[in-house]
Amino acid sequence: MVSLSGLRGQTTHIFPALSKSYYSKMVDNLKKVLESVAAISTVKQATITSIRENSSGKEDVGVEIQWSCFNLAGSEYTHNLSNYIVQDGRIMSYHPAPLSKNVLLRQTSNSGRMTACVMTSDKDKEKEHMMVMKTDGFMTTIDLKEIDKHGKVYADEEFSCLEWSPDETTLVYVAEKKQPKPTSFFASFKEGSEDGRGQEFLYRNDWGEQMKGKHQGVVCFLNVSTKELRCHELPDNLCPAQMVWTADGTGVFGVAFESQPFRLGLVYCHNRMSKLFHMDMNGTFTVISEGCSNVRTPRVSPDGKKIAFLRSKVGGPHAKCSQLCLLSWPSKQERIVVDVVEREKRIHDDHLFFGIYTFSGLPRRCWLKDSERLVISTVSHSDIVSCVIHTTDGTIVEMPHVGSHVVTDVFDDYLLVNFSTLAHPNQILLGCVPSKGQEDCIKMNQVTPTREIPNVSSLEYSVWEFVNDTPHPNPKYSDISISLLYYGPVSNTKGASKRPLICWPHGGPHSSSINSYSMAATFFVALGYSVVFVNYRGSIGFGQDGVDSLPGNCGLTDVDDVHKATLNCLKRFSEVLDESKVFLVGGSHGGFLVTHLAAQYPDFYKAVAARNAVIDISAMPAVSDIPDWSFVESGFTYEHDKIPDGATLSRMLEISPISRIDSIKAPILLLVGKNDARVPPSQSLYFHRLLLARGVETKLHLYDDCHPLRKVEVEADCLIHIALWLGKHWTEATE
Repeated sequence: MVSLSGLRGQTTHIFPALSKSYYSKMVDNLKKVLESVAAISTVKQATITSIRENSSGKEDVGVEIQWSCFNLAGSEYTHNLSNYIVQDGRIMSYHPAPLSKNVLLRQTSNSGRMTACVMTSDKDKEKEHMMVMKTDGFMTTIDLKEIDKHGKVYADEEFSCLEWSPDETTLVYVAEKKQPKPTSFFASFKEGSEDGRGQEFLYRNDWGEQMKGKHQGVVCFLNVSTKELRCHELPDNLCPAQMVWTADGTGVFGVAFESQPFRLGLVYCHNRMSKLFHMDMNGTFTVISEGCSNVRTPRVSPDGKKIAFLRSKVGGPHAKCSQLCLLSWPSKQERIVVDVVEREKRIHDDHLFFGIYTFSGLPRRCWLKDSERLVISTVSHSDIVSCVIHTTDGTIVEMPHVGSHVVTDVFDDYLLVNFSTLAHPNQILLGCVPSKGQEDCIKMNQVTPTREIPNVSSLEYSVWEFVNDTPHPNPKYSDISISLLYYGPVSNTKGASKRPLICWPHGGPHSSSINSYSMAATFFVALGYSVVFVNYRGSIGFGQDGVDSLPGNCGLTDVDDVHKATLNCLKRFSEVLDESKVFLVGGSHGGFLVTHLAAQYPDFYKAVAARNAVIDISAMPAVSDIPDWSFVESGFTYEHDKIPDGATLSRMLEISPISRIDSIKAPILLLVGKNDARVPPSQSLYFHRLLLARGVETKLHLYDDCHPLRKVEVEADCLIHIALWLGKHWTEATE
């Protein structure tokens, strides 16, 4: 057994034969490696808290960073806050302080004097209260359950907001509409309350995966001084989200999601119908952006005269290229600043721009103080890049970067960026955006120090592209490039054995593998593997053509792209990689791909680990929260009342991995969330039984979790079991 200190660059005998004595040693070693990479916290949020002139006439910039730690001991994510002052190029840091796990939402006002938190209670998790703190030490709490005007506060990434009014007297947020307490017909009825008898078993359609209990939201205005709470429902069962204040504080702008005829899954799905609206403090509601589209993340300019937001088409793939739109206020005139990019567009300094792709939307604060420019981040092939957009003429200036740069906050003309690569953990940088036309000259200064990964060099990665020589069924898409991200040594040290390779395709399928830090990938590289991530055709960041190339070709072009990419990687690093030891890991549509690859290349891949894998598309429409996905990715259109006919179901089955199950030889590990509403556990449970019936080595772990399998105890268990599974078959391939 190789000691942990000698893991890097060595691969022989890390996973010996699985006798009982070796099993215990192996598990202990895996735990130590996981603990070492889990100790590297990631950035959850970074905010500019203040900008003040100092005695030398320069500006001191206050920065607050919220770190997230994969806490193995506590089996939970823990968060802490660190504060910094950037002063004349010097960084003054202050001791980090833990952030209570009871904090659901947290927001500091623009002046920095007020902070509000929505919190739960240790004694009663159903009880929520608003805590308001001032810099002078004043603190007050408001019992939201006692006021009893709404249900639980929304704290998810799709609906939630917590925003201070400009005068810092009122907070706006979204909460579940108050419903009568459902009881039996035979329960006693209390006069003066709404009668909920007979509603005990009523089914109410929610917003799907990770949105359990979210049915109908209301807009909530809370005056923190008077403790007056007013709740307003939107008409026609529209559900409010993502509110921001008007510049004069007399109302809010927000997004309203359509919920008729029924709610489809919303997480990761930016193709749902939504509208931009205005609401005053009395609840008067007005739609201000018409049309059939998905709008999200409205952002008001500093002068209050413009609202920037993202817009994309309803229906079709769940992720796609977005438009950046601008609405003038109060005239409500709307125009497109940056349109959908079909393939690529030449921008400032001859850079190539591939469009706007972002799951988180526009940064919460993205406008520069001139109210003419704003800053966005977007996927560009294998990186996330940040750009300054001139809203007057649509000029786009890409800021210099290495790896991925994600804008986390913009305040006045200062900018915070979260920088990372596969082999470089998150680091926060601060810069001041220069005047118009000079944005590409921005200088970024470190706020947080560079951190090293134990047993992994910061140079152990490579990114490149190639074009698949197999023609696409539609020649229009044959020349779309495929990008690869390789994580591992790029050359071999003297006497070192060749390393096994993990091919790890992303899910979605309209998502992407990004050159940014990944704890899971680092875990396997530290164990002696190399990893290759593949952005096959259909991935975002390659123009809208890249997205459109996949629907109707799933199980064909995506599988071929990933396999050719794996061969390309083995050839490029032939001195480092052992082509006889190639493994597969993937989740969701990535699970679809790895099970397909195991079937289509049964003698090439030695073992498979699939998380919540799509196995049979034909069985998905009736049970998934996103029935439209099955139709669209199979090459059909979706309508709410559509019933798939025999030909449609036949096609869905034909392109699914289950149709090729008789070709599978590789051992398959299935990791499944029993609460997954996206890819129901029945997919893997049925597949597992069929593999057993065919004598294929297989194992299934069923977790009390949903689609991402992101609970700490679940993810840790998954990573160690994958390592054990691959390690066992690494050893068998060696013997």
